[in-house]
Amino acid sequence: MDRPDPIKESLMISTRRFLSALLVLVLASIACSADLAGTPTPAPVLTDTPAPTTAAPTAVPALSLDQLKNAQVQITGVTDSSKTRTVQLTNGAFLSGSDPAATDYASVNMGQQVAFGDLNGDGAPDAAMIIGENYGGTGVFVSVVSMLNQGGQPVFGGSAGVDDRPTINSLAIQDGEILLDAVVHGPNDPGCCAAQPVKETMRMWSGRLVLTHYTSTIPDGTERIIKIDAPASGSVVSGPFTVNGSVTIAPFENNLAYSVFLEGTPDPVAQSAIIVNAPAPGGPGTFQLPLDFTAAGIKGKLRIEISDLSAADGSYLAMDTLFVTVK
Repeated sequence: MDRPDPIKESLMISTRRFLSALLVLVLASIACSADLAGTPTPAPVLTDTPAPTTAAPTAVPALSLDQLKNAQVQITGVTDSSKTRTVQLTNGAFLSGSDPAATDYASVNMGQQVAFGDLNGDGAPDAAMIIGENYGGTGVFVSVVSMLNQGGQPVFGGSAGVDDRPTINSLAIQDGEILLDAVVHGPNDPGCCAAQPVKETMRMWSGRLVLTHYTSTIPDGTERIIKIDAPASGSVVSGPFTVNGSVTIAPFENNLAYSVFLEGTPDPVAQSAIIVNAPAPGGPGTFQLPLDFTAAGIKGKLRIEISDLSAADGSYLAMDTLFVTVK
């Protein structure tokens, strides 16, 4: 019996291993070639062209004190509405004529109090300032003036009269409204000496600056306030609805006045009186004002003003305002 040759057997095993390895390499090469042939070459990424960007909105510059001191403002005159005109302030002042006794004399001066904030909801910071007008004599008729920011430039927005020679304690803008704290003439105060503490709120409406809230303080320290409770300001109403509110001090003969203004219309579209229900004269009370503009065909944005007016001179003692949209 022939024994196997170990050398030959070793050579045969090595040869088989080599051929197996070679076969594996060939198959792998074929698979790789097929894979490359079926896979698209990715497009090159261009890095020399920047991605498009959106420019950030340019913020409107805030108004400066120097701009306000040299702005154009509208003055209203005192007894003759035809005197209303626009004047150019120079360093906070305007002077027409040199003789205070002349009919064309006018001296206008900007007060120290200035406030900044958005008044018309466009996001640009507007301003409010104090203007005093003198047309000869001792009277200095003071107004709050709104200055709107249009592209970084102050533009007269409107004015609201305060009083003759009041004391201005503070002026501020908050939540789109102008807040004024002052001492004005009460119905029985002499011309020299204002003694009636008041707080006023104003806002832009229908292209004008309008008074929306007014309170005064009586000698014992009680604040005379009218508060409209319902409907909520800014509500949309239709058909009959009722305005409900309260007063801290019942008015003379328990009568309040109301006026309704339609946006874009300077004169009231309705006005009359409201009876206050007060258990004690001069004490706190409540009121209800039923309204229905259906028959009159009045629709749109309304400003409903409810006020306590002085029986002596018709000036405000207290006032509140409701804004509604009638459908």
